[in-house]
Order: sequence, then structure tokens, then C-alpha cells
Amino acid sequence: MTSKPEGAGARACWFVGSSYGKTNDQTPRFLQEGIWENGYQDKYLDAVKSIQVGDRIAIKSSYTRKHDLPFDNRGQTVSVMAIKAIGTVNENLGDGRTLKVDWKPFDPPREWYFYTNRSTIWRVLPGDWTTDALVGFTFEGKTQDINRFRNAPYWRERFGDSSVDKRRFHWTRFYEAVADKLLTFRNRREELISRIHAIGKKVDCMSILNDQYQESVPGGPLKDICPFTVMGIFNRGITDANRKTIASELASLLGVSEPVPDSFEGIPVLNNQRTWFFGYSYKRQPDDIDTLWEAFAQAIAFAESDDADSRSAFNRWVFYRPRKNRKDSRASSDQEKPDPTGATRNWKDLAGQKIGICVNRATR
Repeated sequence: MTSKPEGAGARACWFVGSSYGKTNDQTPRFLQEGIWENGYQDKYLDAVKSIQVGDRIAIKSSYTRKHDLPFDNRGQTVSVMAIKAIGTVNENLGDGRTLKVDWKPFDPPREWYFYTNRSTIWRVLPGDWTTDALVGFTFEGKTQDINRFRNAPYWRERFGDSSVDKRRFHWTRFYEAVADKLLTFRNRREELISRIHAIGKKVDCMSILNDQYQESVPGGPLKDICPFTVMGIFNRGITDANRKTIASELASLLGVSEPVPDSFEGIPVLNNQRTWFFGYSYKRQPDDIDTLWEAFAQAIAFAESDDADSRSAFNRWVFYRPRKNRKDSRASSDQEKPDPTGATRNWKDLAGQKIGICVNRATR
């Protein structure tokens, strides 16, 4: 006799966002009009079309929190998902955008922890203990077993019951904080590179910040930078003392309050001659650095959710997205073009310095 996991074979449930442009919350309109509407004209159309009449659906909002949690988070940032309303799909208009839904709002929203997703549309299939727990919490009013999630493999080192002195990699908090703050400079790169150059004037081992604008012609200061290269500034073949000094300066620049780690044990370092993830100015394509920022953002979004769909989407973006033909560049090919074979250590390892966004997890 074969036993199936709880929920196996059940139809999908849907968790959907309600904010347009991250700030314009459409929840009141959706509830009043009895609809849910995809805010994109060119995204998620097939997913919306696949939703069936009778499917259960929830409006959710995903974010992180460090304080006022119903458990001891040990100062770590926790992924949170607020359930604002639940309902049943009454009609799918088939346009990839609009559903008619019989909504039941929650006031205040119910908060769920750890296993979350920031995608506009999240398809959840029952059959795994994590998804069964989420579905039960959302649609059946069950209580989340927080202790089980705290001690699950993905979260136990940060939140579990193991003694503090047995935890490894005490630098993870700092690296996560740096990565999160660094992402806020995605559209402030001129300010970022200017302040990094200011650090370079105070620290002797920062000669890596000079660009070359024309072939065989002396160049000048780097005018743009990607997040992986920023992380590489203090994760390369220099002394630990210099790494701590640069890390401290960078933390001050970014507004990171976590202390600089005492040890960098287990963190891969870059070759000092290959610390950039893009080529010289005269060789790189106009979108190279933008692409690296997008990869960084995708990795952080992936880190916030350990579900299979997010992992698959991230894996596809990293390894199989279309690529333009590129000229040879200062950066080696294994830095620029990660492949699914595991050979591209440099690119993936640096992304992995924020434990939660380790690109190697996407291929394990």
C-alpha cells in the first residue's frame, strides 16, 4: 500500500500580489469590485490564463522584518508574507489579466513566516509539508508550526534550536545586510562609485578602480560598477586586516549596522587580477552592468523564497536567458558568462557570498 503526502493530488492554490509599481495597493479596489487584475500587459499572462474556476486564491504582500516577531529571530531578518484576503475564482476572462473572485478579507492581515514568495503570481501545489502548511494556514485557518519551520534545514542555522557556539559562518548577517543595502543603490550608481573612490583614497590596496576608455590608451577612474564587483572589493586576495578595513568603510557607505565579521572562513575570494565582472569601458556592451544588477536583484528575490518555482525561474534566468554576441573583454569568460556545468566558479561563488543568494543552490 502506497501512502501519499497530505494534499497530494489537490489542485493548485494561487497567491497573488496587489500593488502596482510596489506602492499603489489595489487591494481595496479588488475587494470592492470582486476581481483580481494582473497589473502587467506582458507578464504572467499564461499563468493567469491557467487559473481555473473554483481554484482558491489569496492576496498576499511579501516583505522582511527584523523586530516585533512572535519568536526569537536572534537579530536576523525574517521573510514575512501577509495574507490580506482569500477567495474562490468564479470566472476567468481568459485575457491573461482578469479574474472574478468571491473575496473574504482579513483585517488585520494574517502573517506567515519563512516560506514566502515575492512574485506577482505564485502557484502553490499541495503535497509537500511546507506547501500543505501554507495552504492550511491561508485557507483553513490553521496555525503555523513556527518551530518546525525554524528547525527545517533551510532556516535552522539562523533560527533553529542548535546552540549558538555550534553555528558556522557568523559572517552571514553582515553579508546579507551588505547585499540588501547595496541593492538600494541600483539606480544611484554614480553616487555609489563616487563614494567607493573616496574609500580608495583612504585605503592603500584599492588600485583596482581604474578603467580604460580606449584601447592602449591610459584611462581613468571607473565610472560605473556592478554589485558583484563591489562585493569583490573586500573579497579578494588581500590580508584579513585589509578586508576588514574595506568592509567597515563599505558598511558605513551603505548604512549597514551589522558588525564586520571577525572571520571570513568559508568565503571564496577573487583573483586580484580578475576582480571585475565586466570588461573595460571600450570593450563592454551598454547593458553589461545593468544585466549584472538584474542578476543580483533576481538572486536576492530568489533568496526570499525557497519554493521550487522560484528556484526554477532563477535558474532559467541565470543560465538560459538570451545573450548577445559579445567582444572579448577584460573579464574572463567564466566571470561574464556562467554556465550550467559548474565550471564558472568565479561568478557563482561571489554571488554566493550572501549565503541566502548562493547561486550554487540553484543548481544543486
